[in-house]
Amino acid sequence: MNRRSAAAGTFYPGSDASLAAMVDGLFAEAGYGRPAKPGSGMVCGVCPHAGYPYSGPMAVRFYGELATAMPSRVILLGPNHTGRGRAPLSIMTEGSWHTPLGDVPIDSALATAILGNAETMADDPAAHAMEHSLEVQLPFLQRLGRAFSIVPIALNIQDLDSAIEVSRAIRTSCSDDVAVIASSDLVHFGQRYGYAPVSGTTGEIIEWVERNDRQVLTMIVEKDVDGLYDFIATLNYTMCGYGPCAAVMLLAAHFGLEGTVLGYTNSYQRTGDPDLIVGYGSVLFR
Repeated sequence: MNRRSAAAGTFYPGSDASLAAMVDGLFAEAGYGRPAKPGSGMVCGVCPHAGYPYSGPMAVRFYGELATAMPSRVILLGPNHTGRGRAPLSIMTEGSWHTPLGDVPIDSALATAILGNAETMADDPAAHAMEHSLEVQLPFLQRLGRAFSIVPIALNIQDLDSAIEVSRAIRTSCSDDVAVIASSDLVHFGQRYGYAPVSGTTGEIIEWVERNDRQVLTMIVEKDVDGLYDFIATLNYTMCGYGPCAAVMLLAAHFGLEGTVLGYTNSYQRTGDPDLIVGYGSVLFR
């Protein structure tokens, strides 16, 4: 099965030339060169998934660092925004994913192994058909110039048990030549998201958003999974991919990887709109 793009023309440009120019420009602005150098071992990270003008500058920070030693297999973990699919955890085990830059093959052997080591996961292309959170990672990887394959996994349920199940299935299935990327934005603040727990001046709102988003990033690099879930529950925090992030944190702890926050920004820095704010962060574990 060749999964067609669901995000081209909305989250990123729909033509190959425009998309390549935008991604290359983001890498250049951040000071990262290409192509990627081959790497091995286990690498983990957290990357945002909004429209490229908003989250692209944070995404290239992760992919620029990944390019210094890039494995040939990439496992993508993301939330299921659409609610499509029939299982708590959904994987695709065969076929390819298409973007305007070309097709990316699924690593069928690795995907099948992960599926076999999970209890509540299903091979379910329907869950991925309209989901953007994993697809938007692909053009950055494609422009790094290294051949790679993917394993896409969407979490419709993001509780701790699901994060544990995903991390255990991955670590049981592989330990070398793989990057595991959690796709997640940070807070979604404003009436559109039904989440405005604080009021005040624009400065006070931005301070609240940035302070809490940075606290989340600190918990991620410290691999404080319990702390992250307590934080999400206490503040009802609207972080869309905390389950994928928890799975990556568990993997990083298991393999003894050290985390670094590569950067943080939010949509206010681009739009100036304090009534509609989404946070974007980038984390690398090596």
